[in-house]
Amino acid sequence: MILRLSAPIVALVLAITSLVAPSAMAQTRPAPASAVGTIAAVVNDDVITVADLQMRLRLALMSSGLPATPDAQQRMLPQVLRLLIDEKLQGQEAKRAGISVPAQDVDRALAAIAGQNRMSTQQLFTMLKSTGVPQTALEDQVRSQLAWRQLVQRRFVSQVEVSDTQVDEVVERLKANQGKPQYLVASIFLAVDQDAGEGQVKALADRLVSEIRRGAPFPAVARQFSQAAGAQSGGDMGWVLAGQLEPALDQVLGTMQQGQVSDPIRTLGGYNILLLRDKRLVNANTATGVKVRLNQIVVPVPPTAPGNRVQTVVAQMRNDFSGVNGCEAFRAKAKELGVTANPDLGDILLNRLPDAMRQVVSALPDGQVSSPLRVPDGVAVMMVCSRQDAGGDGVDRDQIRSGLAEQKLDMMQRRLLRDLRGNAYIDIRL
Repeated sequence: MILRLSAPIVALVLAITSLVAPSAMAQTRPAPASAVGTIAAVVNDDVITVADLQMRLRLALMSSGLPATPDAQQRMLPQVLRLLIDEKLQGQEAKRAGISVPAQDVDRALAAIAGQNRMSTQQLFTMLKSTGVPQTALEDQVRSQLAWRQLVQRRFVSQVEVSDTQVDEVVERLKANQGKPQYLVASIFLAVDQDAGEGQVKALADRLVSEIRRGAPFPAVARQFSQAAGAQSGGDMGWVLAGQLEPALDQVLGTMQQGQVSDPIRTLGGYNILLLRDKRLVNANTATGVKVRLNQIVVPVPPTAPGNRVQTVVAQMRNDFSGVNGCEAFRAKAKELGVTANPDLGDILLNRLPDAMRQVVSALPDGQVSSPLRVPDGVAVMMVCSRQDAGGDGVDRDQIRSGLAEQKLDMMQRRLLRDLRGNAYIDIRL
């Protein structure tokens, strides 16, 4: 399968979306009846219609903050179609395994998405409708992601073994690298294989980098386009040591500044886009520390937002949380404000936080709201519910073990999806 769309099908999709700019989305007309049944691809016994492709394209552009220009649509179409094909394959495999996703799980996931954007689920659906995207498009995407996650967990978790020796190796490497750089990284991965040509994927990667640098939020773009297992967490990779990533990635990372987005980096499997969220030197304090129970609420504000927009959000948050004391009151206030995402981040080692956050949290009395803090994707307020000595050498071995397991799961799910593609009947109707 080669995802190269011919000029006729590109013209058809662009014609029925009629997207010129985000402000014009609300005026888009429904797809003509002749287009609704037009087949874009056949995946085994399932079909993807041009109307399906149209809806997902709108959703991807809206959710990721990318501009809805004809040029952007044309560049994104191959990747969006590829993602739809992958979802069909994933859904078919999950169905064969007898996996079904309860409606309440989909509802919870949608509520979390809405909460991340500080709105209710109904407000989210209203916004989708105003841009010509039915709520079923988002529901289908979420349901597919949840089913695939269940399948991967069920099939591979028992095969993922992380020994104490492997954890110890990471701990020793951490201690041995005192004085060397450590990076807080997020990434977007775009695969290059027989299904997607080199030039096509490189063009998409270039476009994504360009739009992120113009202000499109990196986590939202990662959620829509990245093919790595960490996509749904905004591409977050956590803290990595110099030399821990593939050589090509490590070399670029060493030249980046905090907040910088890399050019596309070619590695063995495809193209990678890195975001350096923070940078520090490994020292004795990195291997020891305090564990805090942290609550946080983030109001999304793009990195390129004007200063007066940031000031307005800061003032509003300061006013909203004035007089709020204790984590129970903090969570109640979040609910009152319509934040449906769980503010409780759980137990976190203080030294795992970005430097700016760590400085705030270190000095923050338990049960007291922090001053609003500018973070890469918005403005945050935090509250420490409790803190305790991490014990021993202060290294969070559970977090290290979990990270190693996630890496192995990611490799296994990529291999499974590759095999599903290789064994599938896929017909792109050009």
